[in-house]
Amino acid sequence: MNKQSIYITLINTFIGMGASLLLKDNTLLAFILSFLVIGTIIFIERKWINERIFRERKWYAIAAYSALAVTFIAGLLFITKPSRETSLILTSVHVFLNDIKVREYRGAYEQLSSASKKSYPLNDFIKDHSNNGIKIREFTIDQVIFNKYDDKKAIAVISSPFLLYGHETLNLEMIKEDKEWHVVFSRKTVVGKASVSSKSRKKDGVITNFFKKLI
Repeated sequence: MNKQSIYITLINTFIGMGASLLLKDNTLLAFILSFLVIGTIIFIERKWINERIFRERKWYAIAAYSALAVTFIAGLLFITKPSRETSLILTSVHVFLNDIKVREYRGAYEQLSSASKKSYPLNDFIKDHSNNGIKIREFTIDQVIFNKYDDKKAIAVISSPFLLYGHETLNLEMIKEDKEWHVVFSRKTVVGKASVSSKSRKKDGVITNFFKKLI
C-alpha cells in the first residue's frame, strides 16, 4: 500500500468516525482520534518533515514535538474537566446522603458549604434531622447540571422511590470551595419538609372528619 492510499484510508476513517462521535457528543474520543491521525501522518512523513521543515536540526524537531505533546495534554485536560468535576460532585453527594442515611450527621455536616455552616449550626442540623425523623433510603443521582455563568456552581438532581426531604426529586445545590464541591443546605429544607407533611396530615384529618360527619 502506497502513501496516497494510506492517507485516503486515514482521512476517510477520520471523517466517518469523527462525524459519528461528534453527533453522539463524544468530543473526547473525537479529539483523541484526530491526534492519532496526525501522529500517524507525522510518523509516515517523519523523514520528509525532518529534511524539509526542520532541515536536520534536532532541536527544532524536539521543540515542535514537545509543543504538539503539550497541546494534546492541555486539550485533553480541558475536554475532560466536566467529567472530573461531575465525579467530584457525585462523591460529595453520595457521602452527604449516605451519612444522613446512617444518621452520621457530623459527617454529613462536613459536606456543607462554609456559608451553609455559618447560617445553620451543627447542633441545629442534628436536632432538626432527629426531631423531624428524616430518613434517606435508596436514591439515584440522575443528572448534574452546571451553571452556565459560574462554573463553581451546579445542581445535582436526585430521585428516589421514597421521599427526599418531602420531595420525589431533590435538586441539591452544589458549590465549589477550595477545589472541593460542597452542599448548599439550609434549615428550611428540613423544617419545610416537616411543615408540608403536617399540612398534609391536617388536610387529611379535615376530609376524614367531614366524611365521619356525613356517616
